[in-house]
Amino acid sequence: MRNLLQTVAKVLDHDVPVLILGESGAGKDYLAEAIHACSARRAGPFTRIDCATIPPDLFESELFGYEKGTFTDAQTRKLGKLEVALGGTVYFDTISALTPPVQAKLLRAVQDRTFTRLGGHQTIRFDARVISSAEPDLAASADFRRDLLYRINLVTVSIPPLRARPEDIPSLAARFAAKRKRLDKKAVELLVAHAWPGNIRELRNVVDRAVLTAEGDTIRAGDLALSAGDLVTIATQSQWTLQQLEESYIREVLRETRANYSRAAEILGINRKTLLEKRRRYGID
Repeated sequence: MRNLLQTVAKVLDHDVPVLILGESGAGKDYLAEAIHACSARRAGPFTRIDCATIPPDLFESELFGYEKGTFTDAQTRKLGKLEVALGGTVYFDTISALTPPVQAKLLRAVQDRTFTRLGGHQTIRFDARVISSAEPDLAASADFRRDLLYRINLVTVSIPPLRARPEDIPSLAARFAAKRKRLDKKAVELLVAHAWPGNIRELRNVVDRAVLTAEGDTIRAGDLALSAGDLVTIATQSQWTLQQLEESYIREVLRETRANYSRAAEILGINRKTLLEKRRRYGID
């Protein structure tokens, strides 16, 4: 991550296109916003274009805008995203989702740095920095135009998945829980041991949920919405005692059953009285 940020720092004040690669949830959106906020264009707008959600037949009007009367519903002139981004940054989120015809139209605008509104004749200067994001395999995609790729990837930064940088997890988790609750040692150990297929987005979701559901001001291992298999993994790696594992598992079962002691006792294979005794012993609220 330090190497990545050093690369980003070198291009902040150079008006060059940046391509951010990374798995879903790795933090591509956050990095794009950070580049804009720290760049020479920070006083201008940050315009995000979610390429995966705009229908292909509407993309051109969204991107370039249109003049009044261009089509039946065009009652007034509409400015496109490229025009709205004037002086700032335009961020193409998941640019790989664009269809080949739309890619061709975008290429012309990025290449010529000009465009016209649909139904119009005035040439409008495209004055915005281009940042794009995609999955790591974009270069291998047969559906993505090579010429467009060369235009958007003058600088490419790849965000490593969260599982490749477990040392970042404690500080990220603490930041997500900041000013609300703290995480105890076993909760942090459990988070570090998790594989995080959803990356930072999944981590934030787990911590946010724990903040809402954990009793008191401390998030414990049992408050985290992770699988029981993760408890076994962290217990083995951290050499927990059987008592520590039992406490964490009881907390997890009580959380999943929403403190339904009869149901929790059934899952744990003990009677309700024994469960209540263990709850008092471990200080489970």
